[in-house]
Amino acid sequence: MKNNATALIKIQDVEIEEIMVGNNRFSDDVWDLSDYVPNRTVARCFKTVRFSYIKNEEIKTVVKQYAYYKLGKVKPRTVSNYVALLVPFVQYSDENSLESLRKLNFEFLMGFLQWLKNDRKLKEGTRYGILTVISEMVRVGQIKGWNVTPDTFFSQYMVRELANSRYKFADVTKTKPIPTDVLDKILYFALEKERRIPTRAGIVIQSQTGLRINEVLSIQEGCLSTTSDGYTFLEVEISKTEKGEPIKHKVYANELVVKCVNELSEYTKHLREKSGLKELFLVNARGTITNSKSNCWTQKRLRPFIRRWDIREKDGNLYPLQSHQFRATFVRELIKQNVPLSHIMKQFAHVSIEMTMHYLTLQEKEIKEIYADMVLSPDSKIAGMRAAEIKNELNNEFKGKTPNEIDDIISDLAESMSFNPLPNGICLYDFRRGNCTDGDGCFFYNCPNYITEVKFYPILKKELDLMELEMKRLKKLGRERDWQRRYVKHTHLKRLVDELEAQKNG
Repeated sequence: MKNNATALIKIQDVEIEEIMVGNNRFSDDVWDLSDYVPNRTVARCFKTVRFSYIKNEEIKTVVKQYAYYKLGKVKPRTVSNYVALLVPFVQYSDENSLESLRKLNFEFLMGFLQWLKNDRKLKEGTRYGILTVISEMVRVGQIKGWNVTPDTFFSQYMVRELANSRYKFADVTKTKPIPTDVLDKILYFALEKERRIPTRAGIVIQSQTGLRINEVLSIQEGCLSTTSDGYTFLEVEISKTEKGEPIKHKVYANELVVKCVNELSEYTKHLREKSGLKELFLVNARGTITNSKSNCWTQKRLRPFIRRWDIREKDGNLYPLQSHQFRATFVRELIKQNVPLSHIMKQFAHVSIEMTMHYLTLQEKEIKEIYADMVLSPDSKIAGMRAAEIKNELNNEFKGKTPNEIDDIISDLAESMSFNPLPNGICLYDFRRGNCTDGDGCFFYNCPNYITEVKFYPILKKELDLMELEMKRLKKLGRERDWQRRYVKHTHLKRLVDELEAQKNG
């Protein structure tokens, strides 16, 4: 099958009524795109784009043109979400007699924003999503000549409105790693107490592999395989590829994962025999055997698990666990262990070439957030020339703040300090000022911009031990000049290691 960009959209010089969208006509009020969403775990509502809620034909046409345009760029499921986000806007337009998007003006938009906030009580992230879709639809429409307002105020207003917002959409929706103490409780109760085998298996597999929940739920009978070297791998289905078909790939499975997969396989064996399905996460819902749905996992599995075992945050509230947090947490733990992401990707390349594009591909901002949480949090134990100064400033800033407010402060600091992650800490140097004076290991040169944390102590201690062995060898060979170079590095590194060791044992 071709990807949806070429299979769905074929722009031709034809009348709009003659344009086909998949097997539907452009004029249809429902576009059924099931043939282009082969992933069976995706709910049917995400495989259709519905316009029947739009009574005004002129506005409906513009929305269809926008949906048609977006189908050439993103997945059908995403387009379905975009069109659904316009429901409040269409409702408000009907109630306030907006007959055409050409008449959309500043006052109307201001009223709509107030209505979303005060009458509909929508959260800021949802309001942002709605405004983003409207903004893009108008901007694209202005370029392509659709029936939208020709005024330029719209995009300028959007920029101002979003810039003044305390929380940008990316911050509202970002997935934070699970706090270490909470993760320890989750794994303890999952491994030692939880009797619901599918729940236990899902939690363990996600926490040990970093896979998305829909990928975990895709595993089938016979999904485990062992190499000649004795390494075991778990085969899953990956749907988030570059607008193509789902693909199969394998990830390393440790003993915990293998045990849970085998246990789950035995637990659902009778359901597979009865239904003929191969998936392991099967449920019998009112006599119908189906695979577990990823969009229900958090509400039906994780939240009850949290309540059942009374797993709480430091503020005393039940922890609001989301399934995708396991992925961010998995990456955080790798970074703590000083495992380079590039090494992880290369390690699996021989098993699945597409792993390089998929597995642990993080945005720079996500990595910064993980490091910031690790180094700048109230519980961090840091070392470096500016460590005491920074810690005092942080303590003053955090005083009297809630955990959420502290998270926001850390994120803001990461950006304002020109926060740059390093293999064994962070660099506060602003690269806009030019190249760093020495880029081959700043912590060796007592750089005031370098800060490290006690979690990196094992790595730094090992580096110190190796350096001392090397210095002994150079001394024995009489290479005094080389020994002097190592000695300078050793002096600064030892100070850092001693400082971290004191905090670690304190």
